[in-house]
Amino acid sequence: MRISVEAAEGQLPRLIEAASGGEEVVLARGDVPVARIVPIAPSSFRIGILPPQALGPGPDWLEPMSNDELALWEGER
Repeated sequence: MRISVEAAEGQLPRLIEAASGGEEVVLARGDVPVARIVPIAPSSFRIGILPPQALGPGPDWLEPMSNDELALWEGER
C-alpha cells in the first residue's frame, strides 16, 4: 500500500494495523517514497535460563534493614 504523507496523517491507526498484519505500507511525497511503516519483531531475548515464575519475587530493595542487619553491615558484630 502506498499513501501520501498528507493522507496518512488522519489514518495512522489504520496504517499501523495494516503493517502489523503483514501489509507493506509506504509513505510518499508525490511519487517519491520517503518512509515505510513496518512491524517490530517480538524479541526472544531473556536473561538467565530459568523461566521468570521459577525465580519468585525478588527482594524489596527499598525496605529498611532490620537493626540486626544494619549492625552486621556496619561491622558492629
